[in-house]
Amino acid sequence: MTSSGTQTIRHLQQENHRLRGENHSLRDYVERLQRALKALVGLQRSLDRITPETNVFELIHKILESALDAVDSENGSLLLLDHDSGELVFVEVIGDSREKLLNYRLPKGTGIAAWTVANRQVRVVEDVRREPLFTPQVDQHTGLSTTSLICVPLLENDRPLGAIEAVNTRSGRAFTEADKEIIVLVAKLASEAIVAAEKIQGG
Repeated sequence: MTSSGTQTIRHLQQENHRLRGENHSLRDYVERLQRALKALVGLQRSLDRITPETNVFELIHKILESALDAVDSENGSLLLLDHDSGELVFVEVIGDSREKLLNYRLPKGTGIAAWTVANRQVRVVEDVRREPLFTPQVDQHTGLSTTSLICVPLLENDRPLGAIEAVNTRSGRAFTEADKEIIVLVAKLASEAIVAAEKIQGG
């Protein structure tokens, strides 16, 4: 066989290996989306049945857990806005930082989460080292090393409630637009749960 023929075969073998890897990644992504969709549909139904006895934070935990699985992340949190102090409070945390972050308060105006809440806009950060809004305060407190994140505001119409964050993917890849849309959907469900709980407590 000629040298050219050998190179062609080697190239085809490499391309075949690459395509198999892409197909595996795509299959894994689709499976994660299907799990998340099934879980979120069930949780959406749960929102219609919130009562004074419902553990809203347990419901939010399930919502957040489904979202993180879908975007290939193991670390995420839900922060609520303390309207009196302007601080953001970590009220639900999934991941290794849970114990250190629960009830931790971010000073008013600190970091990407504060910007997200103040501007009512989603923020997707592929590399925090290039993000001027990023503050290492939480990483220093927890020991976590943030590389990329998605932060989505929680809103009731235009009233800010807080934010949801997903931090780092398992694979180390940056978050994508598709990941952002999933977290946006989850933020809407979480906002509905919070508002429903407020109405019950107020009523």
